[in-house]
Amino acid sequence: RKGGGGWFGAFGGKAADPLDVSLPKHLEVQGQECARLGKVVRELAGAGQYQEALGTARERLALCERTYGVEHVMTATCLNDVATFEQAFGRFDESEALFERASRLQRKLLGDCHPHSVATLQNLASLYEAKGDVSKKEGMQALVQALKASAQAAPAGR
Repeated sequence: RKGGGGWFGAFGGKAADPLDVSLPKHLEVQGQECARLGKVVRELAGAGQYQEALGTARERLALCERTYGVEHVMTATCLNDVATFEQAFGRFDESEALFERASRLQRKLLGDCHPHSVATLQNLASLYEAKGDVSKKEGMQALVQALKASAQAAPAGR
């Protein structure tokens, strides 16, 4: 098990590692269900069953929050999934709030230049484009480009 924190962090022990996807024995079944639901979301989306995919993505988000916690990369991934479907249904305010929450988590846990962090910012740029908010879209695209350039300029091993 990586990190050594796990669920003990909730009881005053060593803080949990938000990047650690291993779970204590009593939560392993929930972790497996999170993974299974992720596969179902991808299958439903691939079949064009977006309403069903959204429902399953919401269910997965709730389970991941209970299983991994609200500040975990798995939770951020689930937030991103739900936000993507909300955007597809034209619910831009809901989508924006979810993408922003996912972005804050990823940038906190992974760093600003991590590919997942940058991808979520690109999702926000696409959302702003869909909303017709050109200035926010352009600002987000500029941020994405700056982060990509910064990541490329970073020394190896960082």
